[in-house]
Amino acid sequence: MNYKVSEIVDFMNDWAKPSYQESWDNSGSQILLNEKTDSVVISLDLTDEIINRAIEENSKLIITHHPMFFSGIKSIDENSYMGKNIIKAIKNNISIYSAHTSLDIAEDGVNDCLCKLLGLKDVRGLLKTEEGYYMGKVGQLEEMQYISLRELSEFLIDSLKYDGIKVYGKNREYIKRIAICGGSGASLIDDAIENNADVYITGDIKHHDAQYAYENELSIIDISHYHGEKLIIDQIAKKLKENFEISTIPVDINAFELSIENL
Repeated sequence: MNYKVSEIVDFMNDWAKPSYQESWDNSGSQILLNEKTDSVVISLDLTDEIINRAIEENSKLIITHHPMFFSGIKSIDENSYMGKNIIKAIKNNISIYSAHTSLDIAEDGVNDCLCKLLGLKDVRGLLKTEEGYYMGKVGQLEEMQYISLRELSEFLIDSLKYDGIKVYGKNREYIKRIAICGGSGASLIDDAIENNADVYITGDIKHHDAQYAYENELSIIDISHYHGEKLIIDQIAKKLKENFEISTIPVDINAFELSIENL
């Protein structure tokens, strides 16, 4: 069934409300055209491969987590990577919508997906943003359930299908309270400490972040930026299928990380 692109965009805006996003962000329509579509391509990032996939599927809408535009565009140059993507999308009547920090904060968004994966209870926000919403989450494992840092790490490797996680801080035999922030969460380390988390699960941890956590008795599991957010791809597809008779095409590809075996 064909739907107006604007109908699907309105649904996304009702879920991941634009008011949720942080001041520096650019969630929302990146390119909006008056088209109809019977399918949507969904990915974490907007790349040339994603646009090509939309063309192959005859999809007139791409939904991403990370915005195509973070800052103002002063020119469109066909010889630049960004310019080629903009022109290709418009020539093929493809709209692009992104929900970034708005979908981090939204109910059933990025951080809620991680909480559900871990089975956390008594979940609450980790840091209140300038906009009055909460970034990150903190919660408890099931009552009477404790696991070790090793067991938790192995669970994440298996669940996320990613063996590149890094573990920092001091080893723990008993973990009960867990803080999480999908994507890049080093700025919330103090909040994890203040909320008495045993371990903080996030991405993009640098050497001195790890040292600071160690000095403050906090264990950190770095599941990478991509793998900490990729659960939202299937979540978007699920939400769209529940509300529209539409074909969804989730694309779980980390375009920027190459496998040495495939070089």
